[in-house]
Amino acid sequence: MDGIVKVKKVTKNYYNGSNYVQALKEVDLNIAESEFVSITGPSGSGKTTLLSIMGGLEKPTSGTVELFGKQIDSMSDRELSKLRLQEIGFIFQEHNLLPSLTIRENIELPMELAKTSTSMREKTIKELLDIVKLEHLADRLPSEISRGQRQRIAALRALANFPKIILGDEPTSDLDRENARILLEFLKKINELYRTTIIITSTDDTLHKEYTKRSVYILDGEIDATHL
Repeated sequence: MDGIVKVKKVTKNYYNGSNYVQALKEVDLNIAESEFVSITGPSGSGKTTLLSIMGGLEKPTSGTVELFGKQIDSMSDRELSKLRLQEIGFIFQEHNLLPSLTIRENIELPMELAKTSTSMREKTIKELLDIVKLEHLADRLPSEISRGQRQRIAALRALANFPKIILGDEPTSDLDRENARILLEFLKKINELYRTTIIITSTDDTLHKEYTKRSVYILDGEIDATHL
């Protein structure tokens, strides 16, 4: 399988206070273009660290990471920032919407940073809000909509520049079952509609397996191939 994401022998070590932690231990992972993958495992297993390294937010202690055939662990901070803006969308556990901006403005922000034209920004915002049937909320503030709606808007913001990859760090963990299903259904639709590669982490592998194409289980910093 030719991967759009290739993680090779990645190890991540760091100190947590006076404690030495080996968060990842020679992890190998290959993810193909247009896959929808969940990385599951208990808290502290290394899921978030692995996702952060794949997104260029952290660098491995050893090993290599390739995105689109480019080795990102040797890139400069400036090169990584450009790559993340243009090619990667992030959804975090907390929605991280800016409270002083409207829903429309929050979605628009990454497009402004990418210097997208005003007409294209307006077209994209309308198209994205229409997908989730939330166009009537465009001029409201994040505090004026529900938690589930905020997380869907965060997903739209991640999609605003139509990145090749969306990375979600436990995006359903703060949602009830119904809203978690709504968000996963939306991500599945985006994966099918735009062929966007989507990688999300979760402690709930039973729910995510219903929507993702493949599930990878990680335990104590290592991928457990025996866990089905």
